[in-house]
Amino acid sequence: MVVWIRWILFPGLVLLVGFASGALADADQADKEFERYKWFVTAYGGAHAQDDIGDVFSFQARFEDNAYIAVLALAREFWHYKNYLSFELEGQVGKHFNKDTHWEFVGVLIGRWHYFPWNKWVNTTFAVGDGISYYTDVSEVEEEDDDDAQRTLNYLLFELTLGLPEYQRWDLVFRIHHRSSVFGLVGAGGSNFVTGGFKFAF
Repeated sequence: MVVWIRWILFPGLVLLVGFASGALADADQADKEFERYKWFVTAYGGAHAQDDIGDVFSFQARFEDNAYIAVLALAREFWHYKNYLSFELEGQVGKHFNKDTHWEFVGVLIGRWHYFPWNKWVNTTFAVGDGISYYTDVSEVEEEDDDDAQRTLNYLLFELTLGLPEYQRWDLVFRIHHRSSVFGLVGAGGSNFVTGGFKFAF
């Protein structure tokens, strides 16, 4: 057992520490080269996905009710730690089409992770946000799942951005736009939209 620890476990720990140190050094260097922008405009659109958010993440969602959304969002970063983590506040204005025709207004707090080891080739971030969504009318799509569907619900977003390092202002955006009652804590009803679009930083 002692020999195993000495010749396998200890060198493995040394390699792990060395790799982590190198990754942190690379991130610090990237932070020096990365021009940080504070404001972001995101335009995205997509289709309503059934049934629940678990089906979206497992790639089993269905797109059967011909309901769509288009959103324009403005965000402001208010805190960041090097090139690892940041927080933003975002406001959204959305328009629903076809089955629903109402407007949507959202305020959301977003946490974003910036560092990935492949960022020198494809600049990548992953974000999660939580806030409040307000519809100007009760959604027919949400009423089909819950007769008590309401205009105001909790809002969640999950976002992946991909961009080229030489064009730091522009990113492709893939976002899950999710409303729910949080198990009955905030209203009733819910919906998921799988969307894509563009983000511009300034």
